[in-house]
Amino acid sequence: MGIKLVKFSIAILFALVILPSNMKAIAILIFGITTLSLLIRRKWSFDRNFFITNGLFYLVVAITYLYSDNTEYAIKKLQTMASLLVFPFIFAMISKQEMKSIFKNECKYLWIYIASVFLFTTVTFIWFFVTKYSWIEMMVHFQTVLMEKIGKFNIHPIYVSMHCSAAILCSFYLLKKVKSKFWIVVLLLMDSVLLSFLLLFAKKGPIIALLVVFTLYILFQYKKGYFKLYLLAAGMLVVLTIAIPKTRERFVELFSIENLDKGSVTSTNIRYTIYVTAKNLIAQNPITGYGIGDYNYVLKDKYKEDGHSILQEGAYNAHNQYLSMMLIGGIFLVIAFIFMFGMNMVYAIRFNNQLFILLIVFYSIVMFTENILEREDGVIFFAFFLNFFALKSLYVREEEA
Repeated sequence: MGIKLVKFSIAILFALVILPSNMKAIAILIFGITTLSLLIRRKWSFDRNFFITNGLFYLVVAITYLYSDNTEYAIKKLQTMASLLVFPFIFAMISKQEMKSIFKNECKYLWIYIASVFLFTTVTFIWFFVTKYSWIEMMVHFQTVLMEKIGKFNIHPIYVSMHCSAAILCSFYLLKKVKSKFWIVVLLLMDSVLLSFLLLFAKKGPIIALLVVFTLYILFQYKKGYFKLYLLAAGMLVVLTIAIPKTRERFVELFSIENLDKGSVTSTNIRYTIYVTAKNLIAQNPITGYGIGDYNYVLKDKYKEDGHSILQEGAYNAHNQYLSMMLIGGIFLVIAFIFMFGMNMVYAIRFNNQLFILLIVFYSIVMFTENILEREDGVIFFAFFLNFFALKSLYVREEEA
């Protein structure tokens, strides 16, 4: 009965997209309690190496609290990022036998995640289309709806875009496992809808990341019968990106990047100006950074000093996770991150954990344009996916030992 509850709690975590914000912490708590109940009933089991590998990054972030002046903000951020420590701790308690039972349900979990993303996007869109907006208005206002109109379900479109991309990746992994033509068609139809939303949001980071990962996945399938199918899918994504005006305009911006002092106010120019500002701050304190409590305030003060009123009024963060790491904890924090990602990638490659490889590459690319580890909507799923699929690598290693 105990392991069934753990598997059920994991299923809930894969469905977090459709849960309100106040329920997400409860879902994680249930996972922790059910896992701990297994530990109480059997011999103590805790994989210290797993915990250190995936929890070190958070521990280094926590150390920067010691030299942060704004301790209230530091505590708030540490609470937001807590899943980076909580998930490694919980997953480290799972035994080899329990891993075997959990990963028998891997495909079911992926179905739950894909269906959750699909339902969240489509139901929200249809509801507001039927009750409030015309089709044209939905094309314009759907991003605002997601951010401001759905209460405790509010989420920034960049994270919905990331979910759409990750769900598409999971679906192509499932296509190799599904034998029924009916369910293959269902998967492809859901992919089409998720791709439509991805293009509607027109967020460059997730689209570029998906294209890169698609290319990598095509290489995985080069000697298999799926190669032409994935090549066709990647080609269609490129064509649609170019054909749709809004998406095309976002990418055209990349060919005219300028500082805000000289260029127009575009998302690309805003990011470029932020990156230049962050780089100058990093150069002043590259070893230890400014601390988890002060890094954003230092950045905002620099906006004011440089006369970037748009950035100051918008209170923009670094919009680049790697630059943000340097601002928080300097080179030490970056080393901790490289260690975490590097070790997981090594094991994923060694034990042919293909979906995990794709997710690592996907997140590492998206981090060039977003601070996903400092927002609840980004860090919870990142931490959960990282530790769940890292556990799969560990399981395969144990099976081969």
